[in-house]
Amino acid sequence: MSLKQTLTAIALAAAFAACLPAHAAMPSAAKGPHAKVPCSMCKKETCFQCHQSYDAVAKKTQKVNPNPHFNHRGEQECTNCHKMHTKSRVECNDCHTFNNLKMKGE
Repeated sequence: MSLKQTLTAIALAAAFAACLPAHAAMPSAAKGPHAKVPCSMCKKETCFQCHQSYDAVAKKTQKVNPNPHFNHRGEQECTNCHKMHTKSRVECNDCHTFNNLKMKGE
């Protein structure tokens, strides 16, 4: 390993270590099994381990009009709307105004 690579590795490790306390202190909105999912795993494939598929989720929200899980944008990442460390949001409302779309628990 060259000196440049060693110094870069040390700088990255120090930066990462500096972020850990701040990240650990972040309030998590996640409850139950969701609270244990690290941010690095927040991809729809991880969600589908319990929630089966995008179609299965769309079926659960089929009475919502419009159905946010069956839309013109296709299968989006779950984290576009569902957040672990901040308030969740309805991404549809970036372009539309759907006042009736609420996140579970709102």
